[in-house]
Amino acid sequence: MNLVPALKWFHNWIGFFVSIVMLVALTTGVYLGCVDMFKRLTDHGQQFQPLSIEQKAEATETLFARYPEMNTVRFPTEHTPFIQVATRGKSIAFDNELNELSVNLSSDIPFYSTLFWLHRNLLLADFGKYLNAWASLLGGVITLIGLYLWWRVRKGFRLKQSFPKNTRSSSLLKSHIQLGLFISVPLIILCLSGFLITYKGLWTGALKQPQAAISYPLSQPSDWHSQLVTAQAYWPDSLLVAVSKPMVRNKEQAPAKTLVYSVRFDSHEGVWLRDADRLSINYEQGQIESALKHSERPLSGRIAAFIRPLHDALNMPFSYLLLITSVAAIGSLILAFSAVTFYRRTFKRKSKAS
Repeated sequence: MNLVPALKWFHNWIGFFVSIVMLVALTTGVYLGCVDMFKRLTDHGQQFQPLSIEQKAEATETLFARYPEMNTVRFPTEHTPFIQVATRGKSIAFDNELNELSVNLSSDIPFYSTLFWLHRNLLLADFGKYLNAWASLLGGVITLIGLYLWWRVRKGFRLKQSFPKNTRSSSLLKSHIQLGLFISVPLIILCLSGFLITYKGLWTGALKQPQAAISYPLSQPSDWHSQLVTAQAYWPDSLLVAVSKPMVRNKEQAPAKTLVYSVRFDSHEGVWLRDADRLSINYEQGQIESALKHSERPLSGRIAAFIRPLHDALNMPFSYLLLITSVAAIGSLILAFSAVTFYRRTFKRKSKAS
């Protein structure tokens, strides 16, 4: 079998079966992206007013004491002009005087939990998770093959063919090709990052840095104010945006004696990934244990730091979230068009011939 016919067979037949899984992932991804966009557009009637380091320390101490089950306190920024305390599936917004503005629970959003797990593992536990991952990887390969096949017979872009004029197979196929060209690169990124999120062991090692023998400044033990002052002083030109402590999964478990929490900063306006610079402090000892900026990571570490954000827009700009949600929506249309066309040209023809 020659290369081109083999690639066409792979693109059509494997693509047809992969498209079933990919349609689920992309359509649920559109829903999850829309929910995230709605959350980001809500400012709770607040205008951005930066907090002093003393105010940030007071908010951290007060909110962690008031909500011990929460593991992150976020401070106002130009993008989110309110204080927020959060844990998995729950967040509470406050004004600068720590008056509660709203409580957001994922469980209160219609169908959120069901569609989230449908997106993650097709509601099939580990089997579905790995099936989804390999379908994503194959989806990226199929997209690359489609680009190659188009390149061999390319005739340029046809904007008028982007959306089908009717339901005929020829019109659907032209739309499939045209729209596929527009979203091919971000779609491949979504596919590969989705695969890598499932197989974390392939890249998380790049995020771990060897402990260097550095003498960090000390602060007062068990004192949020003293330790946040020290953290801000260590990177004086950076914006302290959040404090996170380890999540306690067992609610009956006593608080850890050696609480090591993470202080997150925005240091570089040119870095697309926000909250990318992190400093860890041992709360009981008042000792900085590590401090690493995104720009100081080796190339492998900087790439690894983007894998999850590229897939779900975590700590990425709103414009990127809008982009990948749009790509997922267009990708859903493309897969639907191709599935209908392939079914008509393959199975219906055989049934008529018989």
